[in-house]
Amino acid sequence: MVSLGSTARIITKAAPTAAKEKSSVLDKNDFNDSFFTFEDLISPESGAGRQTQKRITNDIDELMRNCHWEDIVSLYHPVETKVPDLVAAKLDLPVREKIAFAMGQLKQFDPAIKELLVCVKSEPDNFYVRSSLAYTAYNSLYAAKNREVFLAGEARKKRIMLAHENFEKARELRPDTVTNNYRQGMLLSQIENKPDKAQPLFQKACDNWEGLTDEDQSQRHQEKKNYIKSLYRLASLLLQNGDAGNAFNRVNLCLSLDEKTNYVDLTFKYFALGKVQFHLGNYDDARNALMFANQSSTRGPRDFVSELLARSYLAMGRSDKALGAIATIPEAIRKPYVRWTEADAYSSTKDFNRAERVLKSCLERDRLSKHKTLMRLTKIAYLKKEFEAAMTHAGQAVAFFQEKWGNPYYEGLLWQAVSALRLGKVGMAEDLALELKANCRNYPKLDQVLSMIEDEKNR
Repeated sequence: MVSLGSTARIITKAAPTAAKEKSSVLDKNDFNDSFFTFEDLISPESGAGRQTQKRITNDIDELMRNCHWEDIVSLYHPVETKVPDLVAAKLDLPVREKIAFAMGQLKQFDPAIKELLVCVKSEPDNFYVRSSLAYTAYNSLYAAKNREVFLAGEARKKRIMLAHENFEKARELRPDTVTNNYRQGMLLSQIENKPDKAQPLFQKACDNWEGLTDEDQSQRHQEKKNYIKSLYRLASLLLQNGDAGNAFNRVNLCLSLDEKTNYVDLTFKYFALGKVQFHLGNYDDARNALMFANQSSTRGPRDFVSELLARSYLAMGRSDKALGAIATIPEAIRKPYVRWTEADAYSSTKDFNRAERVLKSCLERDRLSKHKTLMRLTKIAYLKKEFEAAMTHAGQAVAFFQEKWGNPYYEGLLWQAVSALRLGKVGMAEDLALELKANCRNYPKLDQVLSMIEDEKNR
């Protein structure tokens, strides 16, 4: 007969052995399967992580389609706390990119750039990340230009550098890009006011699109919009550089390709066409294009269109029509360049007193181009043989230009000299002419004025 005590002893001895056999603490080296390993089980890039990433990006895409930008940011930013499993698995970059885009839509440019810098650091040769960062930096500068956000001084300079750095890298990664050439061209022309550096980029954008096969153009159809915009910008810069012929070809192609889509507003396209025709001397065609530009405007006649329309009428000898075009712009909002054309229209009818009143009315409001207004007053006074007034206006123009820009004003010096000469102040006229000669030897009509001075000295 076995006693209770001996039974207890047997159980007590067996327990440790059973526990050892059933231990769940196993060495990972015990697993060696060619299909699925221990590392696969715990890998941050396991199927479960990918599924989570896909679910979240699909969710964000749906929110994007409905423009729910605030929801995207509130649900998934910061990713470190909202989706830490993706961060741990290093699967967070697509989510960061989409969050950054949403932030950009909300004008939250600084945090958007911060997210994209994380992406660039992780994948420096990722074209899409580089493009997104460049575009976000560029967009922030445009928002600052439109006074939607504040960005100035050193911060603005750094933002410009950041945009250029990433545009350059994106273009290096994909040399056949259209959009990044267009956007960097816009950065240079519209933000930095460097049209000469922008023109090759707009040209490259056009060349890249035109170099694609029909199949490639079909696959990259989303870039056609920026190709058309590049045509428009290129036409403007070609005209600015005196190449009206090529500008005409480019703006016509833009009009043809954009007929149904209107990526570029009708008013601006037909203004561009009118401007090219004006510079080609085709004033009837310029008038027709500009009239259509104004008719196409949902805001009524635009001042820049009506001003050029007035100039076209002046070139056709139709002063009355020119003044009629100016009359479509309310007098209270007529800018100086509109006033100049208005004054020229009155001058063309020899109504100099009215022209002078128009010019004097805008002198106080003009803080940038007052010298041009003063020169028109100079020339009117000269024609009226009011040489003292002419010399005074020219002197004021020289003083304003020197104070504003820190440089001598050549046209003002010339007219000061000739006005002084007409007043019999030969010595003063010579001093002024020689000052102009020292600064710009080949200025138009300078030799004529110098010759007139010599004639007076020899009398």
